[in-house]
Amino acid sequence: DGQRLSANVSAPVRDWNSLGMARTSGGVLCPSLLLCLCFLLVALAVRLKPCDLAGQLYILDVPKSELPLWLCIAEFESRFNTHAVGQANADGSRDYGLFQISDRFWCSPPNQTDYYAFNECNVNCTRLLSDDITMAVQCARVIRKQQGWTAWSVYGQYCNGTLDAAGIDECFQAGNETSTSCAE
Repeated sequence: DGQRLSANVSAPVRDWNSLGMARTSGGVLCPSLLLCLCFLLVALAVRLKPCDLAGQLYILDVPKSELPLWLCIAEFESRFNTHAVGQANADGSRDYGLFQISDRFWCSPPNQTDYYAFNECNVNCTRLLSDDITMAVQCARVIRKQQGWTAWSVYGQYCNGTLDAAGIDECFQAGNETSTSCAE
């Protein structure tokens, strides 16, 4: 088998995937270019500090008594990353943002999908990837109202009854604007 490169020259077809290179319709991307792109995406992602998130949630009228649960879910779903997009789920859906909200049920996927998206939050999923967490919190409230905390798979294992609510108070003490952990 050969692939025509010009009128008179042919070259064997190479399996670039076995060499760890990604194919594109125009050729092959250099692995170092892919690595650079990955680092750039990670650098652009915003990771909130726990106390910063607690403050933002409190401003959005989340009661202090609920803050440990919200922080736990954000930590274990996205590692406090407002721009997190999860790997494809078994049904092809993806999860978006700080609270990893599913495009299958809660938000409208940015691209055409093979599945029906219910969009219960009436929001495009890309709006959940904002540093302004208002839409993510509003949608998470809809989810919680309909399904409770157990809508998040991390709730049962990591966030159910094991949280120290007293640690949240440290986030609201004067002089702790740079605190990085609410539970220490």
